[in-house]
Amino acid sequence: MKANEKIEGSSKPKPVKDNKSSAKKTETQAVETEGKRKKSIFLEYIQVIAVAFILVFGFMRPFVVEAFKIPSASMEDTLLIGDRILVAKFMYGVTVPYVRFHRFDINPEFESDLNRGTISPELRQEFENNSVLLSKFAGVSIMRTGSRWLIGDADKTYAIRKKGDKIGVYINLHTLDVNKPKVGDIFVFEPPEAAGKTQNFIKRIVGVPGDVIEVKDGNLYRNGTFIEGETYTKRYPFNPQSPQFMPPVPVPEGHVFAMGDNRDRSSDSRVWGFVPMENIKGQAFMIYWSWDKYGDWVHKLRISRIGRILK
Repeated sequence: MKANEKIEGSSKPKPVKDNKSSAKKTETQAVETEGKRKKSIFLEYIQVIAVAFILVFGFMRPFVVEAFKIPSASMEDTLLIGDRILVAKFMYGVTVPYVRFHRFDINPEFESDLNRGTISPELRQEFENNSVLLSKFAGVSIMRTGSRWLIGDADKTYAIRKKGDKIGVYINLHTLDVNKPKVGDIFVFEPPEAAGKTQNFIKRIVGVPGDVIEVKDGNLYRNGTFIEGETYTKRYPFNPQSPQFMPPVPVPEGHVFAMGDNRDRSSDSRVWGFVPMENIKGQAFMIYWSWDKYGDWVHKLRISRIGRILK
């Protein structure tokens, strides 16, 4: 055999590995792998949270869930100033924005009736002439924006708008209308014109169409019965700022009667009247954040309130 020929396996012997060095290297690799795994999980959580926020505050906001901040004390102690809540906008169905169907036109002479918030026998007949029978509980709401007037009746709301010399009656496209607002619901809504405000309100429903609501000595009576046992209400009987007396009033179709849980410190339906169902944005269901701007640094974040389900 020639001297320069290589024999398989006859190369220089490999150095013997240092067991301690190998073990240390393996341990380092394991630590790095664990670190990468934790980082991956952390990034995954960040992605999930980001997607959730995009859904809640972006694509889902117009139809499904929207976030709101509590600015006043009218719902204490159920909701505190600085609470941030989530509202299910689909709970009472979804009104598709900007989609309205023209039903018919009415005589412009009825504008004065609408401005007074009344449905005269003649206006009722005008609707009947166009195949719409309004119930005795139908009510008119005067709107600040959008439609000039709303007539709420049973399961439908008629939007009435004036264009030039014509007054047209329209119906919004409303879908998923499976649940109705009920007594006890905490809900967010656009205030009626009489409230003199434009920002959203949050109250509790205490009366639905057909109920007769009365207030005596600050106490709520529904259909002649004193309502007691409402554990969520807060009272200031010695220094009330809300109306303490209100004669019996029937809640018209297409409307609800709203009151704040802070019964003696709330501006609500006792002051500015019924809430048109057309104005309802959804039902509040959870507190997702709570920040007390007046508290010290230790107590600014109200951890115990985060994630609380509203009842």
